[in-house]
Amino acid sequence: MTAARVSVVMTAWNAERFVEEAIRSALAQTEPPGEIVVVDDGSTDRTAALAESLDGSVRVVRRAHEGPGAARNAGVSQSSGALVAFLDADDLWLPRKLECQLAVLDADPSIEAVFCLMDEFHDWEDGARPAVRPARLNVFAALSGAALLRRALVERLGPFPTSPVRDWMQWWARARALGVEERVVPEALFRRRIHGGNNSLRRQHDGRPLLAITREHLHARARLE
Repeated sequence: MTAARVSVVMTAWNAERFVEEAIRSALAQTEPPGEIVVVDDGSTDRTAALAESLDGSVRVVRRAHEGPGAARNAGVSQSSGALVAFLDADDLWLPRKLECQLAVLDADPSIEAVFCLMDEFHDWEDGARPAVRPARLNVFAALSGAALLRRALVERLGPFPTSPVRDWMQWWARARALGVEERVVPEALFRRRIHGGNNSLRRQHDGRPLLAITREHLHARARLE
């Protein structure tokens, strides 16, 4: 299996400060992906123009603003690789991410999803650092940017929810309820940026969406059992 069969789906909304670095982190993979589909979710800045200027393997899909779930659905539908990876426009991959994950999938065809460990980092545009939790290093979290998935699994799970937040968490809870075969590369190959424009600052204050998703997941598992 080669990385040329990997489609990278990147959602971006007013991300001109980050999108070039994110795309370059995908292009710089030791096993480069076959295509990068950037879904511009109704940006009012130069996000789409910057993405289009970088490389011939980058394709930009421009849409009205509908949120990350709808943008992911559009990106998946416009991609063609046998494997799908998601990367938000404000996050980064280290160069060996796809190489290490491809090796796991190649070794065992029954595995449907491979994650990696994650490092977080703070990035405040104005230099002012709000009172937020410290960045976590070398930890596991089943986040979209840490995943590499077989397209068959993506199609089996169906579309992402179009709720304003937690679209990935709801979607992956569905995968866990179905008993997906997943593995984790024990190396931090995904870097998650915490900044003033993402949801990270709000998540620590309100756990209600996460609790609701957890309850839904447990109920689904109970029905299967």
